[in-house]
Amino acid sequence: MSNELVRSESSSMPAADTGVSMSVASDDSRTYSPARKAEIEKIRATDIDRYFAEGLDRELLAMMREDTGEAGPTDPMAVEVSRTEMMDTPEGARFVMDMERMGGFRTQLQRLQGNVGGMVRDLGDARDQRVFMERFDRAFPEPLRYQIYSQLVMGPPSFVVPVTADKVKEFAAASPGRELVREWGSDAPETIATIWKRVDNLKAAIGADGMEIFKDWFNSLEIPHMKRVLQFIARGI
Repeated sequence: MSNELVRSESSSMPAADTGVSMSVASDDSRTYSPARKAEIEKIRATDIDRYFAEGLDRELLAMMREDTGEAGPTDPMAVEVSRTEMMDTPEGARFVMDMERMGGFRTQLQRLQGNVGGMVRDLGDARDQRVFMERFDRAFPEPLRYQIYSQLVMGPPSFVVPVTADKVKEFAAASPGRELVREWGSDAPETIATIWKRVDNLKAAIGADGMEIFKDWFNSLEIPHMKRVLQFIARGI
């Protein structure tokens, strides 16, 4: 998650455990290209209209924030930096091309960054957010991550058949399902059906072995994080 979508800590950083502080990115772990920064600065100096029209002011601001240690854990990675990193692997290049065919890489990436970032910000403070993303990255091999991203881009289905009362009761048998069913009320049968449909679609994409990895990751989450992930699967935000 953090490796492709947001400006992350150094990829060599050890796994985060309780009580371990996480430093902001340093020059040695910079996630943007210095050449790209120089290019933007040149455009700013020579073509100010293009600089603002293409959103280069925001991209440069993000780079400057990283340099000063102000980048938050869910601050989105600049689109062109993300594209460059993804194109380094066959799986990433395939994801980029798929997104181009689905309305444009920039549009789809920014939507994905916004939706995932919103979900992660609900999980706690900056340290909780970094831990969640770090564990996600460590749990899923890169090919699986891109397949998960593709499913997220697809969004929730437009129509599902609501589950039966027995299935609602089964979903509510333990936390966090119990709390979610109370919150969803009469919408619970359709919302649960949406979750199962998206899980089925994910399994079709990543296979039985990939699904076991997904289940292990999900079952390792704290209950509040499980709840937020299920809400995200149900709504896409």
